[in-house]
This record gives sequence, C-alpha cells and structure tokens, in this order.
Amino acid sequence: MYNINNPSNWSWSKAFDEMDKIVNQAELEQQIINHVLNYPGEANGIFMTLSKSQQDDVYELLNQVL
Repeated sequence: MYNINNPSNWSWSKAFDEMDKIVNQAELEQQIINHVLNYPGEANGIFMTLSKSQQDDVYELLNQVL
C-alpha cells in the first residue's frame, strides 16, 4: 500500500532535506554538550564522568530544546 510518509517513497530532495535536519541536530547536540559541560575534547571530560542515567537526562533535555 502506498504511503507518502514512508521514507522509501520520498523524493531525493525531501530525503536529503531530512538527512540535513538529522545531521544538523546531531551536530548541535554535540556542540551543546561540549559547551555546557566544558568538554575539553578528550575522553576524560565532564560529560564522560556522568553516570549513564545522567547522560540520558542530558540527551532528553537536549531533545526537548532542539
């Protein structure tokens, strides 16, 4: 059954627009984590010291903001 909202039925333009949106959101999330939590760009930043549940809370808040 044809469903226009199914990604396999999207035009190339719509598919690329959706991909740009997803990539942009992922980049914004990473930048926010870096700036808010003072992440120095190494594997020992503040974000890495948070517990798994605290990291999940950060991502949940980011999803609400973005």
